[in-house]
Amino acid sequence: MTRLPVEFFDPTAKQQLLDLPSKELKRRALELLGKVSKENPRLGEPCGFAFSTGNLSDCRKLYFDEQLDMAPRYRIVYRLVPDEGSPTQAEVIRIGLKVPYGDEEQIYRQVGRALERLL
Repeated sequence: MTRLPVEFFDPTAKQQLLDLPSKELKRRALELLGKVSKENPRLGEPCGFAFSTGNLSDCRKLYFDEQLDMAPRYRIVYRLVPDEGSPTQAEVIRIGLKVPYGDEEQIYRQVGRALERLL
């Protein structure tokens, strides 16, 4: 399989990676993004749609933590562009702690702003 470039949606997304609180978390996040790039762009599970947050059906999420044997506390949200069928790159939108409510709304606003810029 050809390597799929992984880019950051904006400087905030890249800073979120750099701000992870430990070297191990950064390593695990980069390891997962490497798997998306080299092995399986569709590795993450689809985000889907929720009335409370909006349509994130073009996004995917990966969960991770410092150790593989613990419940993951962190999440990477990314999307394949221009589409899932024939992606030319993976675009990282957010990296950080999983938050039950509100996080998806922030992601939706970020993606929505990007779509407004394109229109």
